[in-house]
Amino acid sequence: MNNSFVSIATPAIEWHPLENEINIGKDILELLSSSMYVDPMTIYREYIQNAADSIDELRISAADPDLLGRVSIQIDGPSRSVMITDNGAGIPERDFISRLTSFGGSSKRGKRSRGFRGVGRLAGLGYCQELIFRTRSAGEGFVNELRWDCRALKTILRDPASKDDLAKTVRQVVTARRLKKDEIAGSFFQVELKGVIRHRNDQILSEAAIANYLSQVAPVPFSVEFSQQSEILAHIQDAVHLGNLDISIN
Repeated sequence: MNNSFVSIATPAIEWHPLENEINIGKDILELLSSSMYVDPMTIYREYIQNAADSIDELRISAADPDLLGRVSIQIDGPSRSVMITDNGAGIPERDFISRLTSFGGSSKRGKRSRGFRGVGRLAGLGYCQELIFRTRSAGEGFVNELRWDCRALKTILRDPASKDDLAKTVRQVVTARRLKKDEIAGSFFQVELKGVIRHRNDQILSEAAIANYLSQVAPVPFSVEFSQQSEILAHIQDAVHLGNLDISIN
């Protein structure tokens, strides 16, 4: 029995680039939010890592490496809201919309930043009714605000008849505006989750659960009671920047 393969000659066809439009469907939003961040507590990790990067950016631009980075977490149980505010560099008005509506287009890749995929800000989409971002960079007099209507987004994602692509879906659920006044002085970035969904014993609104989680994952200094802190810092200081944040909860 002959087991050899028979060679069949075919005419050479030249490869050519695609000319048709590439479709990115709306379901990518579900993959990049609730499907990617299945543990609700990861929203704190993502937003505080972004805050740490923004504070590091300000330290560099202001040539002030000792600038104290502050992150405030305000939990309001009765209104079921969370507000996370940092005193970092913020986002300039000229870049505000483009940076907050881009997907996977982070400018951090290749740098020493903690985030680099450009999707971490979407972590809260699956856990609240409204996700709001506010920011101001140094020298600007206005606060820019961008709002995701998460209820409308979920309705669109669940509708089997909806064939909208990613861009059209975003335009339907995202709005932006400029605020003339704000109580926060200087540059800052703020994330607000309104109408937080009850999930896993309501951990998102538990001060104790948040503090315990962040003590393990947030870029904060080692405890003074940790005997090995000096040895570890000396070993990794040239390769890793751990950060130095003062995080307060309520």
